[in-house]
Amino acid sequence: MPRMREDEFYSVLQAVDDGVQTVHISGQPGVGKSTFLEDLEDELSEWYRTRVLYVREGNTPTTLSQDLLIEARDAVGTLSALINRATGVSVGIGPVSGGVSTDDRARHLRKLASLSESVNEYKRLIFFVDDVHKLDEPEVTRDFLRELSSTLGENVHLITAGRLTFEDADYTVHLETFSREETANYLQEEYPNVDDETIDGVYENLEGHPYYLGLLREAAGDDSTFELPTEDTRDFIERAYLDSMSAEEEEFIRKTAGLAELDEAICSAVLDDVSSTQARRILDSLSTKAVVQELGRSEDTGDRVFKVHDLFQEFLYEQLDNPEQLHRAAFQYYAGRLYDEVEGSEAPMLEGFVYGLLGNAHLEEIYDGDPEVEQFREEVDRLEFEPHERLQLMFGYAPYAPTPGDQSATLLALELDDYTEWIRGLEPEDDGEELKFEFVGVLFDLMRATVRPNSDVDFEESSVEIYESTLQRVEDFDFVAFFDEDEQDAAQIIPDMLRLCVHVSAHRDLEEGERDGEHLAAAYDVLEKYGLNRVAIEGVIDNCRELAEEYEAGEQAEEMIEGQMEEFFGQFDQDDATRNTLIRMQSDLYSEMMELANSAFTAMISESDRLLEFIHECGDSLEQADNPFFVAAWYSFAAHVYRMFAPNADSTRELEEAAQHYAEVRMEYEEDLDNPIYEIEEFEVYDMDFPDLMNEIASSDGDRQLTE
Repeated sequence: MPRMREDEFYSVLQAVDDGVQTVHISGQPGVGKSTFLEDLEDELSEWYRTRVLYVREGNTPTTLSQDLLIEARDAVGTLSALINRATGVSVGIGPVSGGVSTDDRARHLRKLASLSESVNEYKRLIFFVDDVHKLDEPEVTRDFLRELSSTLGENVHLITAGRLTFEDADYTVHLETFSREETANYLQEEYPNVDDETIDGVYENLEGHPYYLGLLREAAGDDSTFELPTEDTRDFIERAYLDSMSAEEEEFIRKTAGLAELDEAICSAVLDDVSSTQARRILDSLSTKAVVQELGRSEDTGDRVFKVHDLFQEFLYEQLDNPEQLHRAAFQYYAGRLYDEVEGSEAPMLEGFVYGLLGNAHLEEIYDGDPEVEQFREEVDRLEFEPHERLQLMFGYAPYAPTPGDQSATLLALELDDYTEWIRGLEPEDDGEELKFEFVGVLFDLMRATVRPNSDVDFEESSVEIYESTLQRVEDFDFVAFFDEDEQDAAQIIPDMLRLCVHVSAHRDLEEGERDGEHLAAAYDVLEKYGLNRVAIEGVIDNCRELAEEYEAGEQAEEMIEGQMEEFFGQFDQDDATRNTLIRMQSDLYSEMMELANSAFTAMISESDRLLEFIHECGDSLEQADNPFFVAAWYSFAAHVYRMFAPNADSTRELEEAAQHYAEVRMEYEEDLDNPIYEIEEFEVYDMDFPDLMNEIASSDGDRQLTE
């Protein structure tokens, strides 16, 4: 510890020992706040549990409160954390918002307050938070620090550092640049024989700035003679500091200057001639330098993560010969990671946006803002994905692609057009493969036609024209033959299901004044073939509309999702964002949505008779259908949902009995059929396969409070 900071250093140690709960360290950039904080943590970790957090540009009070909660759970231990998660004890901190629940920051702080109460006095916990000035505007940040300070239990301390002052902390330290005497002490620690003339020259040129003094001392190595130019002294020192590195280190740190964080995975991805092993070795070596700081480990790869000092990174970035090349390589890395996440996913939009948004930051650097749709597609061309891989990427990326005016629908429509054209351009080896290509092509025709109305592009082929050509293809090809022989009886329904989808979609996409009822009538005709008449259908539709008007859970869910997404996208108001925080936010958003869905189902099933009334009203409507299969299937589905969320409820058994009753009615109906498509003996009243996502919702801990 440099001698000129000993008074401040030991005063903070004494304050903590005396029970002072909040300490704030302020000072200008490069004055040594981070080093001071690290030295404090190193000393205090001998006697206290300590956790260090770094705030990056784009982080918010909400993300920091979430990170503090995660660190507190880790520090306190598994048992206390589980109890905290299970009970969700509230101590009433923070405002309550209308709708779904309290706002996220207040909820995190309430849980943090509850958890911090379990910290005992024999092993107190200290949070060290660096660069708090990056959270928000100064007054907003101060308000949050006050709120956070009042949240913590008596055995939890908070030591923060940043450029802004915070006089409400229990103890404050303001670090200044070094005086002439402190500059001399600093240099003489390393070079005891340095003369007064040299010290005077260093102090006059650098004005006692610790950052540049540190670079100068490291750059000089064993040489105690400092040859400072009369102009551009600070640039000279930064260049001299680079010269003190090995050629490998210098090239590495120069070429990665545009990256917010450094780890072996992204560094080896953006540097063609550097392997992951080499990157790890160079980062280990650089971590001993004054300008490189270790942030911990990445939550997605487990690799150590580093950052370069802000001032030095600015200097390096200005020296980059081809920043576009660096940003393009970084975008390609994150796009590849996104593809790995969304491949085979049931919810690609929920699981893909961390890497999508990180990639966007680099795209926006390349194009000095949002790229046009075609520019974005050209960047994706460079990834050289196979067509099916590219489309999977776009399903996960399109909603977050940084196109002007939110043209994600246009982007997806163009990609679907290209993919469908590629399918139809394949050369089949036989009639069976030709039928397969055509069947898949029809499915994608439906998809691309559905996306078109949300796009602002005038396509050569309109959605209506696609629907018309799709109907013709259904007539021209025997899609039943696409299935195995033992499946073809059941597959007789497939062409009609395709026709039904086309007619319903076409009716929906037509403007109000253009609807003549032709497609709607055709859809009803298809359903009539299977014993589902118009009266039954319209009865179910009316029941659904009535329930939707009464029940506001959809609006509550929309408010929560919009709030979460706004918070998430808020991370990208700045180009720099910490990946770990974003990964935590993605996980939190996914959990929030699962919990909300769980709460919605549970509230509807357990807390209101209205849903049961709705189910029976729809059942009454479906009972008017000629074919009893539909009412049996409806009650079976309802019983399955109830069994997942309220297994012991009387209403669950009531629905199971109704499903069984109508299954028996269907059996009698089948006796008059020569070749039924579906035999009710295959009908599963007590077991049904739901998508994994539905099972995940059912197993989620939905503790949201919804209005009835």
